[in-house]
Amino acid sequence: MPVLEHRKRLPSTDRRQQILDMSARLFVERGYEAVTMGDIASALGISRPTVYSYFASTEAVLEALLAERLRALLERLEPLLGSLDPLSPPAGCPSPLVAIFRFLLGERDTLALLHSGGGPSFRARRHAFLNELGARLQLHPGLHIRRYPALLLIVTTLLDGLAFRATTDPSVDTEQLVESLDTFVRSGVRPWLEGSGDT
Repeated sequence: MPVLEHRKRLPSTDRRQQILDMSARLFVERGYEAVTMGDIASALGISRPTVYSYFASTEAVLEALLAERLRALLERLEPLLGSLDPLSPPAGCPSPLVAIFRFLLGERDTLALLHSGGGPSFRARRHAFLNELGARLQLHPGLHIRRYPALLLIVTTLLDGLAFRATTDPSVDTEQLVESLDTFVRSGVRPWLEGSGDT
């Protein structure tokens, strides 16, 4: 009982964050569609009305979680994009897209959350995230990808899908995947990205 009393006295912002953190864990472990507001309350040892006082539904929890996590991910990505060689990376350095892929490999929890469900809200949020990622790639001075919308869609979907698979499938050899992606980009996609592909 003292633990529950202590939890009841949490400041509002801390309680909200506690609900978000536990929800993220449950969504990733069970899948978004399998988690109820009661599950979140039970996992935290609080009442359902307490959870409802912060969020109207699991969809509202999901919206808040993804907005928070994806905004932070994109903010962390900005310095990397700014540091990438605009055109031809020196020998031995990865292409810009491979550097972005390596960055995404470090975002396991956010990718797992983004892929923890298949309903309309997840699809919409995944598409919005990929569009945001694409918008940032379009701003990179050496990537002429804005001229090829279909290629932009291919690249962002490839980065997201490969990173999610690599972070959730222990049978994937990540280093081999990185090398293969680098070869693919340098030989097949790079001419388009650098503006020398056919129009």
